[in-house]
Amino acid sequence: MKIKLVKSLSVFLTVLFLFAFVSLGAVAADEEPTPEDVTDTPVLVLTSESLSVGVAKTMQLTATVTNVASQPVIYWESSNEWIAKVDQTGLVRGVSEGKVTVYARATIDGQVIEGEFSFNVVKTGNLLHTLLSKHQILSYQYSYIDDYYYTNDKEAWQHNFGFGKIYDFVSPYLLLEYDYVRVFFEYEGKDWMIQMWKGQYGMIFYGSEIGVYNRPHSDDGVHEWTMYNCPDEEDWLKMEMTLYHQDLNGNYVHEFTREYDEYWWCTGFKNGHLRQEEPADELRVEGRITFKSKEMCDLFTSGLDACGFGVSKSKDSIGLDQYYAEDADVYFIWQNISDAENTMFIKAGLGTIISVLLLPYLPLILPYAGGFLILVLLASILV
Repeated sequence: MKIKLVKSLSVFLTVLFLFAFVSLGAVAADEEPTPEDVTDTPVLVLTSESLSVGVAKTMQLTATVTNVASQPVIYWESSNEWIAKVDQTGLVRGVSEGKVTVYARATIDGQVIEGEFSFNVVKTGNLLHTLLSKHQILSYQYSYIDDYYYTNDKEAWQHNFGFGKIYDFVSPYLLLEYDYVRVFFEYEGKDWMIQMWKGQYGMIFYGSEIGVYNRPHSDDGVHEWTMYNCPDEEDWLKMEMTLYHQDLNGNYVHEFTREYDEYWWCTGFKNGHLRQEEPADELRVEGRITFKSKEMCDLFTSGLDACGFGVSKSKDSIGLDQYYAEDADVYFIWQNISDAENTMFIKAGLGTIISVLLLPYLPLILPYAGGFLILVLLASILV
């Protein structure tokens, strides 16, 4: 999002308000490896603080070699020094716009091992991105690759809080209009809730999320006040999520993809506004979740059946609101099914009542409303 100063500030304030009551989650954990899966072969792994770097800006890459007693000397190289340079500490400096790959090499017992990391070098800065990434405000970050915001789920402050159905009931009155689907099941002595969201988040963002929660098993059942915990790392699951948005011609256009990785909360938010908020059929989510076992996978798919999802005959032919299960993996496409209550009538009624009550104070409100509209117009044109 190439958002300049005024719009960046308005986006930040909206994010602050919009997520004040929301703390979502997504689980991620693999099965314990069997003896034949365990390997002691050294592997060079590259990680980064960001998915991109600006021209004349720096980004630190970190190289770690697994299965060694001590870390070897790492040698760094850029695939194109006209786009980005890297020194022998892994510090990258952007030179010009483009996509580039940085290679890291090490020698272990006479054998050369290699890792690589690809990223974009971008010209335009982003004030909100810088603020979020440097200061971890609300744990949100920005990706230049697909131009979207997402939560830094590995270190998000929201992990300290749980989630319950009451949040979804209150959200529409906080300008959060989204469809959602919930799946409940019991596994390994815990009650689990896996939930998916897609829709309008305030006046500026639309997007999607996948969250997984659990709690010690209880026979009390699930009601509006039932709260679930954000899971410990041992209960994280591998997953990926892709969001599509319907354009004016009726085609569903790719918006972003959260890569296949371990998450406790998989999210993505784009700058923009849906043409229709309820239901959010303009948005389509394609996803994959890898569960701890086939048993856990079967419990989840039974929940999808109860929600109204159909079963696809193959992974390559999944239709709308269908899924396909393969071992411990579930692949799905979600668009039209929703458990969300339609609140438009209630909000319209409340809006009318509030408008009538504020009518006597209109002369006092108009100057402030005019100033707000001017800020909105400036935010719209300073892009």
